[in-house]
Amino acid sequence: MKRQIFTLFTAGIFCASLTAGAFAASPIVNTEKNAQVSQLEQQVRRLESHAQATKGGLRSSLELQSLQVKQLIQRLEAGETVDPQEIDKLLKERTLP
Repeated sequence: MKRQIFTLFTAGIFCASLTAGAFAASPIVNTEKNAQVSQLEQQVRRLESHAQATKGGLRSSLELQSLQVKQLIQRLEAGETVDPQEIDKLLKERTLP
């Protein structure tokens, strides 16, 4: 009886460890996500610094771009699926339209 309980306990631990590993995020995915977030944060800083140095409609445009990038960062950090083209578009946007 003790042997059966020990076997079931060991099998349960083994299954739990396999399950946890299957749901854990891949380190490659996390590294890639962190790199994208870092690039997007740099873009936000650039946009904000250019917005502070300008006036009028151009400033509003830069602030809007900055807001869009911040929202994209929030979506990435929340784990939402984001189209890579959307990221590329926001990174390639010129800071001065």
